[in-house]
Amino acid sequence: MSRKPVDQQQPSECRQAVWDEIRTCNSPFSVSDIAKSVRLEESTVRDYLTGLMNAGYLKRSGSFRNFSAANFVLINDTGNDAPRVRKDGTPVTMGQGRQQMWNAMQVLKVFTPRDLAFNATTDTHTVAESEAKTYCQALCKAGYLSDRPAAGYMLIPAMWTGPHPPQIQRTKQVYDPNLKKVVWARIEGGAE
Repeated sequence: MSRKPVDQQQPSECRQAVWDEIRTCNSPFSVSDIAKSVRLEESTVRDYLTGLMNAGYLKRSGSFRNFSAANFVLINDTGNDAPRVRKDGTPVTMGQGRQQMWNAMQVLKVFTPRDLAFNATTDTHTVAESEAKTYCQALCKAGYLSDRPAAGYMLIPAMWTGPHPPQIQRTKQVYDPNLKKVVWARIEGGAE
């Protein structure tokens, strides 16, 4: 079964809810403590806690052999945003290019897809010009960018909604995680 699109998820269905709950715990907590608080299945919480432990955010408290019965404590609080880690503790890089482009747009103001790709590329992640072009076209349709034929695209200042980049979903709609809503959806067909 596939995951629901992020705009259809309830707040308690995401890792952010687990991270928020972990950060509020003043004493050691278990998988079941967190699962009950955020109303998620224990297996989902266990997988995320495994990733956080492997990445060095949590450590076990006590000597329980069974992971589900173990208690954990937060040892590396990195702030409000939930760490994006896989079960093995390695960082999730999906969406990193979009984050880098969103940050670059704020600095560049006016840019072509080539400018954006160049400025969003880092030592650890390369942004392709084609990826920048697709992202710019989607944000233009959603009203974030204005298209200036002679100069390229420009981020509309009022459309800087926050630090998280708007996402292009598989359904070809644009979801803004800062606003927590779909801001543009392609409408096909309909009455003539």
